Amino acid sequence: MKTFLRPLLLLMSLLWIASACTTVNVDKSSRANFSKYKTFAWMDSDVQAGKNPVYYNEIATQNLENAVESTLAEKGYQRDENNPDMLIGYHFFVEQKERTVSDPTPLYGPYMGWGRWGWRGWGPAWYGWGGRQSRREKYEAGTVVLDIVDAKTRKLVWRGSVEKAVDNPTQISRQLERDVNKIVEKVPEEKSGK
Repeated sequence: MKTFLRPLLLLMSLLWIASACTTVNVDKSSRANFSKYKTFAWMDSDVQAGKNPVYYNEIATQNLENAVESTLAEKGYQRDENNPDMLIGYHFFVEQKERTVSDPTPLYGPYMGWGRWGWRGWGPAWYGWGGRQSRREKYEAGTVVLDIVDAKTRKLVWRGSVEKAVDNPTQISRQLERDVNKIVEKVPEEKSGK
């Protein structure tokens, strides 16, 4: 029995970890030339998290902006409010969504087995999965969008986004910081003649 449960628990753990992975979606203008961008400044951001102060608070906003600034600095960009090459903005919103969840239905024994040579007695003859049960559930989905706009033309040149279920609203600040870091990692590095 223990040898059966260990691989099953390992498989379920791996599936849970894989489902927790965040996918970053990136869209870049074909005309964008990131070699000319060296400095950035913030533009007004759009936060639509409803009236719930758990989702929208200044601490979460400050942490998000600090995470973006430190990762951009690691990539070689410098903040310059007076003469930026690009403007950074973000959108964050939480919305109610619905999804279909499929749960496996296990089969358990013991069952009386019947074999080619007669009765085999009691044993774990039918352990396994009997099928799936599907159900609909509502959840809160948080979406973070990071925009990079050319400061001269005022045109959007790069957008990265993450959508993820908000599992624990009290941890939204940490979740936002992790997700924004994953988005900013996809921003092309500043290429100067250094």
